[in-house]
Amino acid sequence: MLHHSHRAPMRQALALIAVMALGLLLAWAVPFWAGFQKIEDYVPIHTLLEMVAVVIAVLVFASGWNAYSRALPRHAVILACAFLGVAMLDFAHALSFMGMPRFITPSGPQKAIHFWLAARLLAASALLAVAVLPPGRSVSGPGRYGWLLAVLSVVGVCYWAFLFHPGWVPETFRPGTGLTAFKIGAEYLVIGMNLAAAWRLYTQMRRPLPFNAAALFGAVCVMAMSECFFTLYATMGDVYNFTGHIYKVVSYLFLYRAVFVEVIEEPYREMALMGDQLRATLDAVPDVMLELDLHGRYHAVHSSRPETLIRPADELLGKTIQEVMPPEQAQVVIAAMEAALSSGTSSGAQLEVPLPQGPRWFELSVSRKGGVNGLDTRFIVLSRDITERKQAEATLLERQAMMKASQAKSEFLSRVSHELRTPLNAVIGFAQLLLHDANSRMAAGQRLHVEYILRAGQHLLEMINDILDLTRIESGDAGLTMAPVRIGELIAQSLPMVLPQAEAMGVSVHVDAAKVERRQILGDERRLKQVLINILSNAVKYNRVGGKVTVHCAISEREAGGEWLLLRVADTGRGLSVEQMKSLFEPFNRLGADRDGIEGTGLGLVITRRLIESMGGEVTLDSTEGVGTTVTVQMPLVAQASASAAPPEPAVTRPRQADDNVTTVLCIEDNPLNAALLRAIFDLRPDVKLLIAEDGEKGLDRLQHGWPDLVLIDINLPDMNGGEVLARIRQMPQGQGLICIAMSADVSKDPLTRAREQGFADFWPKPLDVAGVLMRLDAVLASVKSDQARRRSEGVIA
Repeated sequence: MLHHSHRAPMRQALALIAVMALGLLLAWAVPFWAGFQKIEDYVPIHTLLEMVAVVIAVLVFASGWNAYSRALPRHAVILACAFLGVAMLDFAHALSFMGMPRFITPSGPQKAIHFWLAARLLAASALLAVAVLPPGRSVSGPGRYGWLLAVLSVVGVCYWAFLFHPGWVPETFRPGTGLTAFKIGAEYLVIGMNLAAAWRLYTQMRRPLPFNAAALFGAVCVMAMSECFFTLYATMGDVYNFTGHIYKVVSYLFLYRAVFVEVIEEPYREMALMGDQLRATLDAVPDVMLELDLHGRYHAVHSSRPETLIRPADELLGKTIQEVMPPEQAQVVIAAMEAALSSGTSSGAQLEVPLPQGPRWFELSVSRKGGVNGLDTRFIVLSRDITERKQAEATLLERQAMMKASQAKSEFLSRVSHELRTPLNAVIGFAQLLLHDANSRMAAGQRLHVEYILRAGQHLLEMINDILDLTRIESGDAGLTMAPVRIGELIAQSLPMVLPQAEAMGVSVHVDAAKVERRQILGDERRLKQVLINILSNAVKYNRVGGKVTVHCAISEREAGGEWLLLRVADTGRGLSVEQMKSLFEPFNRLGADRDGIEGTGLGLVITRRLIESMGGEVTLDSTEGVGTTVTVQMPLVAQASASAAPPEPAVTRPRQADDNVTTVLCIEDNPLNAALLRAIFDLRPDVKLLIAEDGEKGLDRLQHGWPDLVLIDINLPDMNGGEVLARIRQMPQGQGLICIAMSADVSKDPLTRAREQGFADFWPKPLDVAGVLMRLDAVLASVKSDQARRRSEGVIA
């Protein structure tokens, strides 16, 4: 899509190109004239056309070269210098044409064509350079003469070679036979260069450019067409030779127009626009503009808002600021002018001025007008009304104080939550272990007591999470806790929340999830329930009485790999129109439902989409007015053999273990109760050897004496944080491929994402869920054993 600044000139260029292309096709397909029968008849016409081209090329040079004072971009200098050389070569070509008097050496087709090809290649090279080189750079004085010297050197070499050593150049024309392959190939090279320049100019016109790119585009296109004729002629005076020269003159005229408009017309147009803009700017500027002398006397007053003047403008002229302003404010203005007297400008002085409508605050910007002329020195003073800014600053200070208080509250709650979750890790974890032990000798009453402890701990944990969630919502953080969620359980726990509403409307709900009900997705279970309940609630609310809601689950394969869940909730409601679909995800837009008395805020779908996308999924909605609506949620499925998608460990050569059947896990944990809980959990996996390190340094020291298969790192260690421990591990020779998992009771601000950004493979929140830890542990260990088997088969492990 072309930028709007190029569209009008581009239409003119395309019109010319279309006419010239039509002429090319007609001349090629229906040659209506054989051309000049005698070369003597064509020589005057040829000379006239070439002289016109030479004059235009010289005008291009004169326009671009003499406009150097405007600091034009580099392309103007390139075109000017190049077309001076083109004019010199075209002039030699005209004088060397067959039938012309001797030009130093005898004239003839070979000599004329040599100068012709040199001129065409120089012109095409210059236009291609203009198209390819960055347009914004300007050329210095020495650089301008450097370009001119380079072009004149090329022209001088061409003159010397073509006049005195013509045998150095391949043959281009054979009388009676016509053009040689070298001549035709050279013409096609010029055509290709012009077309490449045209394409590059076209692509650049997608943005504003500091030159007339459309006119240059037209020029190079017509030049390419003119070269086509010079691949076809058989005699020096036939119709193709004649028409090609006509096309060349037209292309030069278009090129001259590009340079002339930019160099001659554009400055005058810019001056007129600047004058209009200056007048409009003065009328639009809300500031008070004053011209004062060093005595503070008013010489000019301009304001588009008379209410910002201490007196009417005509009453201020001739008076001094001491006569119309209080002494304190007048002294501020005088001090600002004195500061500008030496440095030329001053800014930032503020004063409160008593106006008829009430006091207002102003900020002064002062600039000295011209040189220092003693007491007659004049100053331009801009006085900007900053009353609203002053009020905003006061409001901002209040907000900052409130934000600090809110931040302190959030930090306090977060700290308290962390400190509460740490002991809860032991309470809930050991309670789960007691209930997990099927061989426990607890009496029925004791088991019930443990269930009470677990239930109370989980209730307390839920209360803490709710408090944290409130603080996160206040700070704009959704606070997702990612974990494997079974699809069947998610649907089963969400349906009861909407079934009473469905029964009241006579809406039947059908669920088809048998194929995936035992599969798992990775997400925040509470937020996933919130999403599903919202979608089901909408499907019921916006349904018809006696309608139907269908929940269908399926599995799809992505091209990038991996299985995805497709959960579709379809209703038989009123559906949405095309116009309503355009505003579907706009916050607070109820799409007209408020007129029907249906309750809601218009935020449900917006929140749903943002939550699902933040968990790595997608939400789409299809609707047909009068038929119904289908909402599709897509989430990546967890591999069946694991509960979390632990990334595979890169192939790294590790020290051989004494027993390959034993998997070693190093846990860096400073809390003794948490370490004891982990030992109890790992006791359920006899083939896993657990090592404990009490802080980061001891954990790193253990890695020096033996390399484990997995490292669990608590984020809050007494000597360093978990991220620093991980960074030290990655610096070790064999630390790049080691699987490291973060653990913490601090679950604020999306801890899983933060952990993965640091380089951890996963994040285990505290309190630890025993079943979840075991599933995640099994997944990681399965990956480790699979990698060991692969490396053993490859001979990496002896």
